[in-house]
Amino acid sequence: METEKSGAVHVTGVRVLAFGVFTSIVRRREKSVAIADGIKDTAEDFKLLRQGARVEAAQGQGIGLRYVLTGAPKGAMVLVDVAVRHPQMVNPDTQMTMTRSTAQFERTIGQVEHTVWSFDTPAGLVPGEYVIELHYEGRLLAHKAFWVTVKP
Repeated sequence: METEKSGAVHVTGVRVLAFGVFTSIVRRREKSVAIADGIKDTAEDFKLLRQGARVEAAQGQGIGLRYVLTGAPKGAMVLVDVAVRHPQMVNPDTQMTMTRSTAQFERTIGQVEHTVWSFDTPAGLVPGEYVIELHYEGRLLAHKAFWVTVKP
C-alpha cells in the first residue's frame, strides 16, 4: 500500500454519500486541547440514524458525514484535517472558549470513511449551527452545515 510520503498520492476531492445523525462504537478516546469538549475519539461501526441537516442532539450520538476520498492510487493512506465550527463552548481542561475545533485523521483513498462530531457530554449539548469541514493539504474538500437543537 502506498502512503502519501511516496509522493505519488493525489487527492482530487470527496464524494459525500450521506450526512445526518450517527452512532458509533468508540475504539480509542484521547484528551485534546484542540477540541471544544476536550475529547478526540477514534470510532468504528458507524450507523446513520437519520439523514438530514436539521437535528436534535442527544448525548451518545453525533452529526457527520459518510464519504469517499477520490484520487489515486486507491488504497493510499492520507492525513485529512477536520475542522468543526460550532457554537461557543469551553474546553474543560484548558478553560479556553472555543468556536472552532480541529483534529487530524488518517484516511484511505477510495474507502468509505466517516467524520462525526460527537455529543459526548451534557456540557457539549449546545444548540446552534455546526459546520464540518474536510481539508487536505490546506485545501477545502467538503463542508456541511447542520442546525442543531437540544431538548430542554
